[in-house]
Amino acid sequence: MGNASGKKESDNLYSSDELRMLEAAYKNASGGALEKLTSDRLVETWSQTIERTLAESTAQFLFMPTKPGQQCINIQLRKFAEPYYAMERGTIDQKLQLLLSSLQKSGSSDTFNIKQLEQYIYSVIKSYIHLESTSKGSCIKPWQDLGFNTTERSTVTFVKGLMRNLGKEMEHNMTNEALERWLHITPQFLQIWREVFVQLYSRHGGSKRIIIKEMEIPILPELCDAPQNSHYRPIMELPHVLYINAQLPREHRHKWRFLFSSKINGESFSTMLGKIMDKGPTLFFIEDEDQYIFGGYAPESWSLKPSFGGDDTSLLYTLSPAMRCFSATNFNNHYQYLNLNQQTMPNGLGMGGQFDFWGLWIDCMFGDGQSVESCTTYRDYVQLSKRKQFKIRNLEVWAAGDLPVKDEDEEGGEGQKRSVLDSNLEDRAMLEIAGKKMHSDGLREPGMDD
Repeated sequence: MGNASGKKESDNLYSSDELRMLEAAYKNASGGALEKLTSDRLVETWSQTIERTLAESTAQFLFMPTKPGQQCINIQLRKFAEPYYAMERGTIDQKLQLLLSSLQKSGSSDTFNIKQLEQYIYSVIKSYIHLESTSKGSCIKPWQDLGFNTTERSTVTFVKGLMRNLGKEMEHNMTNEALERWLHITPQFLQIWREVFVQLYSRHGGSKRIIIKEMEIPILPELCDAPQNSHYRPIMELPHVLYINAQLPREHRHKWRFLFSSKINGESFSTMLGKIMDKGPTLFFIEDEDQYIFGGYAPESWSLKPSFGGDDTSLLYTLSPAMRCFSATNFNNHYQYLNLNQQTMPNGLGMGGQFDFWGLWIDCMFGDGQSVESCTTYRDYVQLSKRKQFKIRNLEVWAAGDLPVKDEDEEGGEGQKRSVLDSNLEDRAMLEIAGKKMHSDGLREPGMDD
């Protein structure tokens, strides 16, 4: 009768599909016994799907006594479903209570050690990677097949990157109020946290993941146009991809398209430009000689011009040894610059800062770069590389989102044919670097404009 009562109370909280899934998950966790779901049994069952520490901390929430001195031995369906409800429909306050009750507290009731939060986030991230890796149809497999790993170091760095919004709170015991503020300003953690619990209940309920919201924002992008070269070794790891993807505009998070790697395409500025120009928003990832990893997001397609372009969705970021992201201040609009064969202006690709004092600079003489100590274009900016003038060890460029579709004006208008060099951007860039004027821009073959 106990579980029947719990079922009746739950009827109005969930759809019929969800209720069937939750009942099946409850029976699975209890070994088929409707009223005998114990903490030990739950932990053993859920540890097959998520990190054991996350299963234990969630069991702590579920079996927490309602009164001091009491002991909660069994739980009913309604209580069992509370983490699912909190993640899928709950308010920030309900999520906060789940997190607080899941953390092993020390000291007073309104504070806890920051290490406890770090360990909890770590278990959520590890659980997410495992769930995706064992999920049919997940987009994680192409990334893993291409060599994108998940190491202890990158996972811990990702966790610290998510916690960076805590600021000075990271060095001390944390108050409940500070944790609530952090949840409000860290949507990436909320999204991954939700995905873990929804997948957990769905797996053990023997059903496919039930999508409640009409618009799902991708956590991990689809990998497109993967390099076929067997010598390809990615600069990044999966936690890096997860971290950066969440910083992008929502409309560009669903897909990353591989464009260029200095290891397989060669250390050539002209080759790089030929791969990245007119490809839409791009992501740069640079590994320098000190093994720092950093880069930038350029929201507009690259084109050669003597002025700055881009908009305030532009970003600079570091990935190793620390994950940080720097958004625009709107102090200036120096978001992206690309120019060649100039005597009085810089020749290369730059993001942020000003001429000769760049937030990120890649010189046209491929291999040299710059990242200065201060850059007013980006908020809370710190130097990306270990040294102001750095040497590029490896460089990759990816496009974010779909390939932009050119309109007729960009194509040259209806009925107009294009020069060969209009489509061969690599040769075009090579001629620009060599200082050759593009005569085909003004002089075309007879009949091309008829």
